[in-house]
Amino acid sequence: MVDAADRPLLEVRNLTKHYPVGKRGLLKGSDVVRAVDDVSFTLGRGETLGIVGESGCGKSTLARTILRLIEPTGGEALLDGDDVFKLSQRDMRRCRRRMQIIFQDPFSALNPRMTVTELVREPWIVFPDVLPKSAWKDRIAELLTRVGLGADDANRYPHQFSGGQRQRIGIARALALNPEIIICDEPVSALDVSIQAQVINLLEEIQQDFGLSYIFIAHDLSVVRHISDRVAVMYLGKIVEIGTWEEIYDRSAHPYTQALLSAAPVINPAERLERIMLEGEVPSPMRPPSGCRFRTRCRKAEGVCTSEAPLLSKLGSSHRVACHFAKPASG
Repeated sequence: MVDAADRPLLEVRNLTKHYPVGKRGLLKGSDVVRAVDDVSFTLGRGETLGIVGESGCGKSTLARTILRLIEPTGGEALLDGDDVFKLSQRDMRRCRRRMQIIFQDPFSALNPRMTVTELVREPWIVFPDVLPKSAWKDRIAELLTRVGLGADDANRYPHQFSGGQRQRIGIARALALNPEIIICDEPVSALDVSIQAQVINLLEEIQQDFGLSYIFIAHDLSVVRHISDRVAVMYLGKIVEIGTWEEIYDRSAHPYTQALLSAAPVINPAERLERIMLEGEVPSPMRPPSGCRFRTRCRKAEGVCTSEAPLLSKLGSSHRVACHFAKPASG
């Protein structure tokens, strides 16, 4: 039996989410969009896992499926050993207190008819045992101050704030239930670069204060570099490389990861990598290429890539790469 202190806080196993899209003529069955296809990873206590990939690779679908905002097609998501996908409605309700989400667009994520006070206190209305009503006002002031807003902002509406300030309201709302995991679904992609850095720094400080675990989703490797302990790179519904941030940024082995890194902006021109251009369009997730899904855009592709799908192979203690031409770890 695995000791609770030694097991991951969250373990995702072979997670799949397919969307049926219609009948194929007169034949039974339907085509499916393979949005997430056999994805596995772990998340430790106090750890940040960055998930990176181009738009449409399945990152946000993965996040929403873990939270059961959408139902999975298959696989498991074990929170402290309990499979979230098998929980009853009552047990799932309790589980939602432990996992929260910060959405990409802070304006659409906040009800424009509600004040900041109403937005932050809404989780306590749903879960009245979290905090007595007499403590709501003081706790709202504490949360707003912690995310860099003022207590006097509590009676204002979302449209009266900037994009960065609205995202801070979303962070305060996510903290209201004292969660253990927060999924950050591209939380800075709609913000200016200078504001992105401020929000990321805030998330790091909050993580240390509250002992949180993050799944931080982005389409830009440069965004997750300094906040992530480990990084998973997704392409067309699958993880193609995963490892510590040093392994991904200093010793990347998958051609797709290398291409993403070459496109990431750098402050020091001497650190700029030779640009690797990806040719062609991302294939349809409804009809992905045979073998390796990246082969149609890969500069290293050969015949074996057409016939055999590469598995995530071990390159280091935590480094895994799905590529036929990634050199395996010795021993």
